[in-house]
Amino acid sequence: MTVFDIEEAPGVWFDAPGGGRVQIRKPTQATLKAIQKQTDKKRVEYKRIDGKAERLEWTERDEELHSALFWDHVIMAWEGAPYPCDREHKTLLLDQSPAFGKFLGACLAKLNADEVVQAEALEKN
Repeated sequence: MTVFDIEEAPGVWFDAPGGGRVQIRKPTQATLKAIQKQTDKKRVEYKRIDGKAERLEWTERDEELHSALFWDHVIMAWEGAPYPCDREHKTLLLDQSPAFGKFLGACLAKLNADEVVQAEALEKN
């Protein structure tokens, strides 16, 4: 793997506490932009402030949809769960199990750390 690879990295399997495994991947910038495009809406409003016409602009995000799309992409598969690995069950599990969310956060942190190590190794060559 080089810094010029365009393909998305394959998922990595992590052993879950208490049994089972989860395969996750880091999202690419393109994936994050696609999710943002689906969930973020620019809003504009004109108001009079101190007698002057002002243009106010902000972004509203559908947080629930953003989270669902993000985790649906990140979680690729799982083994050891009694239900299918689909968006509905991923969202349900994340909503109802803080331990699962914490586990996934730790897995993503490990992927980030591994990526830094790989980048440093490539720089040395």
